[in-house]
Amino acid sequence: MENGKNAIISTWSKQGVEKFARFLVDNGYNIYSTSGTLKYLREMGIEGQDVSNLARVPEMFNGRVKTLSAYLLGGILASDRNDPDLEKYHMIPIDLVMVSLYDFIDALKSGENNTSQMIELIDIGGVTLLRSAAKNYNRVIVVPGNDYMNFVMERMRNGELPLEDRKYLASEAFHLTSYYDYAISSYFGGSNNYFNLAGRSFIKLRYGENPHQQAHSYNLFNPFFTLVKEGKELSYNNILDAWAAWELVNRLDNNSCVVVKHNYPCGAATGKNALELAFLSDEVSAYGGILACNHTLKKEDWNVLKDRYIEVIIAPDYERDLLNALERKKNLRILKGLYDYYKVPDVRIAGNIILEQEWNVKRDINFKIETGNPPEKVLADLKFGWEIVKTLKSNSVAIVKDLHLKSAGAGQPNRVDSVRIALEKAKNLGRIDDDSLLISDGFFPFVDNLEVIHEYGIKNVAAPLGSIRDNEILKYASEKGINFISVGERAFKH
Repeated sequence: MENGKNAIISTWSKQGVEKFARFLVDNGYNIYSTSGTLKYLREMGIEGQDVSNLARVPEMFNGRVKTLSAYLLGGILASDRNDPDLEKYHMIPIDLVMVSLYDFIDALKSGENNTSQMIELIDIGGVTLLRSAAKNYNRVIVVPGNDYMNFVMERMRNGELPLEDRKYLASEAFHLTSYYDYAISSYFGGSNNYFNLAGRSFIKLRYGENPHQQAHSYNLFNPFFTLVKEGKELSYNNILDAWAAWELVNRLDNNSCVVVKHNYPCGAATGKNALELAFLSDEVSAYGGILACNHTLKKEDWNVLKDRYIEVIIAPDYERDLLNALERKKNLRILKGLYDYYKVPDVRIAGNIILEQEWNVKRDINFKIETGNPPEKVLADLKFGWEIVKTLKSNSVAIVKDLHLKSAGAGQPNRVDSVRIALEKAKNLGRIDDDSLLISDGFFPFVDNLEVIHEYGIKNVAAPLGSIRDNEILKYASEKGINFISVGERAFKH
């Protein structure tokens, strides 16, 4: 068996392996396999040898050690088939290595395995084989899993692959092992010393933030949605907006809907008629936006949706009759939202620096009535509106009433401009009355914010304290009859 080419096949998944092994035999390869794969191939009528013949030791420790042997790895890592060390140490040169790793990643996704089962799914030997073969791609063909078997069969000629194809497969192998290691490290938990992130190709995107920019999407084990219907390919911006909408709506109480446009929540409501009210927050901005609801959408919701142009809908589920009706909107993308999204880190990239922080999740907020006596319903609106200002970009201001977003202002370099934008929009829509609540994501640095708020007739204000002028601001609020509620945290989002 030392004549001809030699291949190692060691697979967790057996899908397509029979066809691939027959192809290799037809191209002059001798097959060596680990016990499970060898048993499968022999049942399929394909002759091969046990990889322990190369390792020169038997499998041991209940299969934990099968391929970790200098005699086997030397046959892979020898840069030349005629290297004298091969003959000196009686090693057989290996020309192709095909490995599919233990299924740690799918087990991680399912969350169904206990700790001891997960530990046994950490592949050591398979990763070592892949990395060894990839390092020696100048001579050895590495096949990093079942997905690459067809590529090899299509491009192999007389048992050989061009160098550029071998280099491509080596690159894929190192990316795969990096992805696999990320799965393992994420299972063990975060580190303050190292940051790792890896994903697998997810959905093809039309383009990036602008049509001239290419873009790709990658799945970090638990994507926040699955695709129910794709009218046209999702874009980079569609996914950013869908995420902003889905993450926000699930921080609101049940029976909530939000509309996001350009990563900006322009509509939100909780309770009866939340779907229609979310659009009514700002109908102009909602045109072409992304809708998210945290409850199943039903047949009767078609009455609200049929005449509105939206790019994407995301919800936990849909009644079949509604899906049939939504088919009439040819370009509409329909997503089913999933819930494990906080298992990945909250990261942003600034040049060549990765910034990571804990998620700003929903939690009970501490607040204190500093001046006046706001109506009880205003306190319920505070909890609703606080989640909205956490999603708006700072400086962010929201005006809410009856669990409904009435107006917002955000993204300005100074707070008073955001305040003016929110108030002017609310005034033009006739949405300012004694029960309206204005919420700010940060403290008011000057009393001018309160002066503008008083000018427009708002009587209920909620904001963090922390300015050196807090006493001046609270004194002004008291004098003007403004009910001021201090919030024990801020909600900046840059």
